[in-house]
Amino acid sequence: MTNISRSQREIVNNLLKIEHKNYAATLGLIDTPTIHLERKELAEAISVVDRLSRNDQEFAKRVAILTIALSWEYSNKDYKDSLREIFITALTRMGIAPSTVLVDENYKNEGIYSPFSSYINKLSVIANQLKYEVNINDKAYLLTDFQKSVWDSIDTNKIVCISAPTSAGKSFSIYLKIIQKLTQEYKKIVYVVPTISLVNQVTTDLSCLVKEFNLNDTEIFTHIQEVQPEKYIYVLTQERAISGFSEEAHFENLDMLVVDEIQNIERVANDGDQRSKILYDFLKEIKHQTNTKRIILSGPRLKNIGNLGFDIFNEVSYEAETKVPPVVNITYSVSKFNGKFYFNQYSDIAEEPNSIVIQYNEKIKGLGGTQYNDNFHSYLDFILGRISNKSNLIFSPTANQARKTAIYLSNNAHAKNREKVESLAEYIAEFVHKDYDLVRLVRQGVAYHTAKLPLHIRSAIEDSFSNGIINNIVCTTTLMQGVNFPASNIIVRNPYLFTKRMKNRENVKLSNYEFSNLRGRAGRLLKEFIGRTIVLDESSFEIEQENETLFEHTEKELSTGYGEYYEKFKENIDNSIGNDSFVEDGKEKHLITYIRQTIYRHRENSYSRLQEVGINISKEQIQKNIETLDALNVPSGVVYNNRYWDPYDLDIIYNELRSNKICKLPANIWDSGTLDSLKSATITFSQIMPYYFNKFISNPTKDSEQLDKYIWSICKYATDWGRENLLRDILMERNFSNDASDQIDKAVQTISSKVCFGLPMLLKPLSDMSEDENSILSIIENGAYSKITKYLIAKGIPRDTAIYIKQTALVDIDQEDPDYRQIQKRISDLRGHISPWIFSQIESAGT
Repeated sequence: MTNISRSQREIVNNLLKIEHKNYAATLGLIDTPTIHLERKELAEAISVVDRLSRNDQEFAKRVAILTIALSWEYSNKDYKDSLREIFITALTRMGIAPSTVLVDENYKNEGIYSPFSSYINKLSVIANQLKYEVNINDKAYLLTDFQKSVWDSIDTNKIVCISAPTSAGKSFSIYLKIIQKLTQEYKKIVYVVPTISLVNQVTTDLSCLVKEFNLNDTEIFTHIQEVQPEKYIYVLTQERAISGFSEEAHFENLDMLVVDEIQNIERVANDGDQRSKILYDFLKEIKHQTNTKRIILSGPRLKNIGNLGFDIFNEVSYEAETKVPPVVNITYSVSKFNGKFYFNQYSDIAEEPNSIVIQYNEKIKGLGGTQYNDNFHSYLDFILGRISNKSNLIFSPTANQARKTAIYLSNNAHAKNREKVESLAEYIAEFVHKDYDLVRLVRQGVAYHTAKLPLHIRSAIEDSFSNGIINNIVCTTTLMQGVNFPASNIIVRNPYLFTKRMKNRENVKLSNYEFSNLRGRAGRLLKEFIGRTIVLDESSFEIEQENETLFEHTEKELSTGYGEYYEKFKENIDNSIGNDSFVEDGKEKHLITYIRQTIYRHRENSYSRLQEVGINISKEQIQKNIETLDALNVPSGVVYNNRYWDPYDLDIIYNELRSNKICKLPANIWDSGTLDSLKSATITFSQIMPYYFNKFISNPTKDSEQLDKYIWSICKYATDWGRENLLRDILMERNFSNDASDQIDKAVQTISSKVCFGLPMLLKPLSDMSEDENSILSIIENGAYSKITKYLIAKGIPRDTAIYIKQTALVDIDQEDPDYRQIQKRISDLRGHISPWIFSQIESAGT
């Protein structure tokens, strides 16, 4: 420890040891009665809190918060009223006043503190809270000091870069600033997040605030609208955001741009990471083509977040950073040494971990392994059985394993709220399939959360967990990207993203930084002081850098641009660019595509654009390329709209289309030949554009007959999806004979990755080459053709729920010229008249 005295260190270490023994006993690893703090120990803890809460250093604040959390957790209830006043005073002094709800029930329920015994303390609390209070239209919000610094910095700086732990509340302060600006002069706001789940969450959060402030003139959409609203918030993925810079630019002027989870930009140069490239390219387009008043970049625990803003925008950025989370996070692990099992405690406050010899180790199995067999599952089940009253996330390496683990855990689990879990089970059975494993799992209070879950079901599962209806969820990395999914405990076996080691291939695992962010999910903000991570096999983790310790809250230093990757393949790239060579595939293919697209778009200006991202190509080479690219037959609009295609490849497709060697796409999703046309075009692309086919669709077999069936299956799903068939009806047609859940998971994964993304990306050049406007790929991507369904999806409602609402509650609305205000009113009127699992998904779209 640093910045605190030896006596203070001893007091804090004693609190950690008490927490350690109590939690070991809670998990059934040792036989010890619960230890409560004596009066003398509480007095010592109070002295530490009083002294350190007056210190402005972040480390001192973290120690003070830990001391408050553990003292409150293990104090006798007779002392809590006295502690309440002391801790409220200390928390407000440190600028963490929102956390006082954890020590004052009256403040939590009524917004007013219980009476103070000291008038001085009351005045102190009021004075400190006023420093961190913000007002919007006479409505007051109490922020932490960090949230207030974010709030203030946005007013005085064009570019604000934010780095903070997961639970620091950075998103909430941004939301409030957006609302404040909308009540003033701002009209155009874009909020970019990496995943659809985050799009839906941010949309819901902002919709609630927009309604709270009666901003009836502000529209929130999750897709760019053909007709721009006068006043809007777009909540977009990077893929949807960059479409604003196609042939027709949508973002010439913006009042505010927010990019959350900005750490994803780091992998921009990697061939396989399309999303990073798209995000990076989007920000560069913002720099060069958009006049933006305010830009906010935000991410967890980033070392050089301020430099990132300068690297991208060439402007000095304000850096808002904190390492002080309002939730205490403690990591526990199980290890084995010399035949004994140990229960270890790690805290970023303590210099060394604490260890306890485990008395009851007969349940501990599977250390050092990767297979999830009954032995390991019984170990996991034993641990969960001891904390069944808490909300627990169990990390799984793969989606298939998440489902299998959830099935095992359900055998001994018992749901508490029978009525609500039965309601959830009935909803899943009705809107997916009666034989879907989740139906019986949720009845036992267990679920899984993976990328293979249908979006409307994922939303219901998240809702059930947040409301304490489901306590145990087995999840994959889908929950690492900023989704507000609070849990008391995170349970992890190891960092691996596989269940069986494979020879001659990379066995992928979470980095220490990624695992640190996952652990940051433990702790329910404003609901619990302490979040705990339980590592079931410490031996599987290793220290990545010399200056790190095990289970440290690791920070990441971001680097962007293509310079390093370009230098690695410079000779091949320069030869291909210099000789105007057709490049079929290879590791440098994506960078050659980027260079040619940049030259095509920006001509002589491409020299500076390429230099800016670390690519050094001579002006002579660029001029020669301009002349060659000008000679291509493909229309310029097609090249502009397909920025991740090599213009040479687009020219080949265009010439093949003109010579009738490629089947044209149908103009209407209802054409009788839609399925055959999609299949024919896809097969042709697999033959003439194998690089893109493998990139967007993948080739699971070299057998032509099997490939033909695979493509037919994707195109059949695409046709049904675009015609607004509900997922349950699509699945019903498949007539699953056995292991329905596995086949449902595969079908959902195919639809989400191949139908909604891969097929539209592969065939988009063909669509753009149509003589007439062709929207069939957009229809397939969204799974919607009607105006009402498209509108509901754009308002953040999951596709299947949107279709169901259109077919039932909105069936009498004019389909050709719908009244959207009437739709909003109709949705609000559905409260209490439809399943709560459906209403929670549509509520944000109502009035």
